[in-house]
Amino acid sequence: MAQSLRVPILMFHRIAPKKRDSIVAGQYVSPRQFERHLRVLRRLGFETTPLSELFQPSMEIPRKPIVLTFDDGYEDFFRNALPPLVRAGMRATVFLVANQIGGSNVWDQSAGDVRESLMNLDQIREAAGLGVEFGSHTLDHVDLTAIDPEEAWRQIADSKCSLEEALGSPIRSFCYPYGRKSTEIMRMVQRAGYRMACSTEKGANTPLTDRFALRRVNVRSDTVGPVLLMKLVRSVRNA
Repeated sequence: MAQSLRVPILMFHRIAPKKRDSIVAGQYVSPRQFERHLRVLRRLGFETTPLSELFQPSMEIPRKPIVLTFDDGYEDFFRNALPPLVRAGMRATVFLVANQIGGSNVWDQSAGDVRESLMNLDQIREAAGLGVEFGSHTLDHVDLTAIDPEEAWRQIADSKCSLEEALGSPIRSFCYPYGRKSTEIMRMVQRAGYRMACSTEKGANTPLTDRFALRRVNVRSDTVGPVLLMKLVRSVRNA
């Protein structure tokens, strides 16, 4: 595998019209803007790959790979992101909060945010059948660095088991809630049997990047086409 390979991983949250009363309004990417993003990626020659296949010696990845990740498992992914992804022949990885399948974003609501529904199990299974890969975002979307090690391990390991039982397929990737991690937390993720984990650190990734500290490119409501292009160029330079 060429050590010069630079792979951006895009980070999305909500694919829906912006709710201005949300405390995280920047997380909303409109459905129309999202479709523009996909067109930009195709024009640039990027091909999507599931996160768990990235940098795996046994997996053949595209010549110019990119990974699309969606944190939290919002229901608007199923309604607004999945159809254009399928039409474009693109793949995605979605990180689920295991104890909130079919529930809502209680972690943000407790901080004063608006309620947003999360995908239910039927929607998740339908999306999986259309090529979407799912990973873990813990049981309850907690800051793993702010809880005791025993609870951190439960959040990491039990979420994997719970999702695998519900979906009937392996859960190979993990995402740190709020991007917060430590050396101890990263070791727990590896010990729990995940292949890799995403952070919120900026930049692209190479075959030499720590698999449990993968960098991402944050796509927000103000990331219009030229801004996305600029972020991609900058991420590759910072790999």
